[in-house]
Amino acid sequence: MGPRRSHGGWLWVFMFQLGAADCTHHCLSSSSDTQPFIPLTQTPTWQVESDGGCLKPLYNFAKLFIEAVQPNPFPEDIFTALKTEQLDIPQLVRYEAGYLVCMLLAGLYLLLMPVAGGVLAWRHFHSKKVEVSDTQSSTLSSLYHQDIGVAACLVLVTILLLTGVILAFTVNSRVSENMHLGLYHVETSARIMEDSLTSIPQKIEVIMEQFSIPKAEISKEIDDADDIIGATIISFFNTDVDKALTDLSASIKDAIGTIENLQLYLTTRTDLQANHTILQNGIQVLQSRVESLGKCPTCDFPDPSNLTTVANYYLIPSVDDKLNDMPPASSLAGLVEQGNLTFCAIPQKCSEQVAPTIAALLSELNETQEELLNTSHRFPSLESLTEAVSDCKTTVRRFAEPVDYYDFVRWAVSLTLCMVMLVIVVLMVAALSLGLPVLFYPTIYSTYPDARLEHTAIGLFRAAVVVTFMFSWLFILLVCVMLFFGGNAHTLGCQSWTNGQIFGFLDQQNYLFSSLNNTSQSFNTSQSLNTSQSPNIKETHQIQPSTSAIYHGCKRGQSLFQSMHMEQLFDLEDFLNASKYLDGFNETAQNLSVSLDGLKLLPDNGRQALLSFKQCGIDSINYDELLLLLSTPVVKTDLGVFADELDKKAELPANAGIKEDLKKEAETTRHLSTIVKQQQTNAAKMSQSVSALKIISTVYKANIDKTLESLTQTEVALYNQVPYIVGNVSHCTMEKGAQSLLRYLDWVRHAILYKVLDCRWLAVSLDNVYTAVCLNVIDPLNAFWLCLGWCCAFLVPGVIFSIYTARRLKPEPTFISKDTFILPEKKTENMKCHTEKAASNNYMTLEEIHERCMVSEYIKSK
Repeated sequence: MGPRRSHGGWLWVFMFQLGAADCTHHCLSSSSDTQPFIPLTQTPTWQVESDGGCLKPLYNFAKLFIEAVQPNPFPEDIFTALKTEQLDIPQLVRYEAGYLVCMLLAGLYLLLMPVAGGVLAWRHFHSKKVEVSDTQSSTLSSLYHQDIGVAACLVLVTILLLTGVILAFTVNSRVSENMHLGLYHVETSARIMEDSLTSIPQKIEVIMEQFSIPKAEISKEIDDADDIIGATIISFFNTDVDKALTDLSASIKDAIGTIENLQLYLTTRTDLQANHTILQNGIQVLQSRVESLGKCPTCDFPDPSNLTTVANYYLIPSVDDKLNDMPPASSLAGLVEQGNLTFCAIPQKCSEQVAPTIAALLSELNETQEELLNTSHRFPSLESLTEAVSDCKTTVRRFAEPVDYYDFVRWAVSLTLCMVMLVIVVLMVAALSLGLPVLFYPTIYSTYPDARLEHTAIGLFRAAVVVTFMFSWLFILLVCVMLFFGGNAHTLGCQSWTNGQIFGFLDQQNYLFSSLNNTSQSFNTSQSLNTSQSPNIKETHQIQPSTSAIYHGCKRGQSLFQSMHMEQLFDLEDFLNASKYLDGFNETAQNLSVSLDGLKLLPDNGRQALLSFKQCGIDSINYDELLLLLSTPVVKTDLGVFADELDKKAELPANAGIKEDLKKEAETTRHLSTIVKQQQTNAAKMSQSVSALKIISTVYKANIDKTLESLTQTEVALYNQVPYIVGNVSHCTMEKGAQSLLRYLDWVRHAILYKVLDCRWLAVSLDNVYTAVCLNVIDPLNAFWLCLGWCCAFLVPGVIFSIYTARRLKPEPTFISKDTFILPEKKTENMKCHTEKAASNNYMTLEEIHERCMVSEYIKSK
């Protein structure tokens, strides 16, 4: 009878052998290398591009001018005074001294330009006739070269004015185009910064919620620990227990076989001996009767001398004492099943014993989650910085529409004045186009009578001068206003941002980072009321992060934690120190133990039954003699053959007188023959029992010794190895839990530093504000007043050269004496014409001078 397990026991072993075999060598095989933590979205950013392009040299020149006008550093004390409403006017005047000088120059321009223009106009319109003496004839050549120089200067001034007007139109259009887009970029950048700062505590909370993932894994490992312990024990000792129970099954089989064969032995012995007496008496009676029939001399009958028994079954020894020494079969029945159930009940026993420790481990896990969550609430707060950014965004949103409106007004005014400036330039260009050819080549337009072109050019020059005098004050006023606002915007905002001076001012604004120190103080105060203080909050002095370090750190890819030096307020390494959380687990896990005291694969009554079987003495029986006795024939003569012979003899005539007797004896013989056959059957049956007993007697003691030794060794191994198995499973469980916790804490570190506190969006947003405001709005604005001021500066020589050219084009009569007129031989034809005109004592127009020049040239040719 082999070892058998219950269906549930085999299923239990099969399941855990699949999942927990050889746990000592593959502790981490069941843990995943990656955990499905939720991905944290980062703030999307994009770079605003500058549209300076080919106008950058103009922008740079405007910057150089502003920096020359305003070389003072960022006025931190003035802004401080503005906040306290104790503004020092002299200090403000000293700071704006450069702009005051520019305003004074503009005032001089406003005063001198009309005065100088009026004087020049009066002289132009009220000058007396020039009386040219004979000594003036020598200056005509110098006047001609002077006209060339003045005309060249006027052309150059006109080109410069036209260039300035074109650039003014361009940059004015760019300011208007970029203003609305710049306001959008500023508001968008502020919104990005606000959303990013607001999302920091939310993302940290999400990170803490992700502890549910390692918690679930660790809880599963802890919950499975009891099953793994039982399954590991079954897996490790399954072979040994099977072997021991197989040996036990063999010994039980021997014992039960011995009992059955001994019982059969005794029953058969009784039958053999009882039948042997009946057979022996019957044969003796038969033999005597057959011999008595043989007294008839004429009868023929078989010889009855061989009718004797051979096997003496009374010689079969009794085995009652041995059967009495055998244990009851009931004490042996079910020992294998009982041992198998005892072995398979180990997992349940382990579960019951480790249940309190597992509950304590799960409680430690919940405490760890609570500690992580509570500590995360002590993370330095950026609420004050968020509020400041939110206020900036609100301000930008509130003033966006007014700024856009006033920029439209500025654009319209600037466009109008640029159109006026363009009219002045166009008038000058038209006057030059008509006047210069007449001035230097009077023969070209000889077909135009009454000096029409000269008068037209003079009128255009006069119109340009009049428009200049009328609107020059608006030009210079617009230049001053835009210089003041654009220059201060560049100096206070853009330049201070470029050279980093604004960072020093921001560092003095304590409210920006007040929440950092407030968080530390509040939690230190609350913790001081408790018996133990969290090591994550450091008791340090208040810190004031450097805005410059934050900006440049973010630009280099550092996180806010590093650039703001939050480590002075919050010990991140201690917060993410896995050993701090695992110490409690390890201490609790040390209490994980399983005791198998009282576990016996073979109960004491079973062991005693085997020992009784060993002492029964079946090996002392002489089985060879028994087998020889049982193999001995029951009788010498085959009674069936003898009965047939009697029947044959009864049919002989000679035996007619004893025929009936012979028939009767034949029937008796056949009856005795059935007893013989029964004896033979019993002898054969007993022979089988004896043979079985003989076989058992040779191995049963060795089998019992082997069984007891195997069971004892298996039980001792269970007692000795189970603590190591429990310790190993506990170590594996804690190692898997530690790996899950470490992966989570590593992910937390990376997520906080490089996802939550990643501040590249801050640097990009600030750069976008600088680009949108300074490069795309302030720079074109400054370039506009520079171009307009450029035009205002060149209007002065333009007016002077225009008046001079108009005077030279005016066909005024000239009185020159004939006696003093001397025409140099080496004069040009143009000068000859002038000389010929001067020979007359009459006032002549330019047309008359031209006609006389033509006559002179005709006579000379003749």
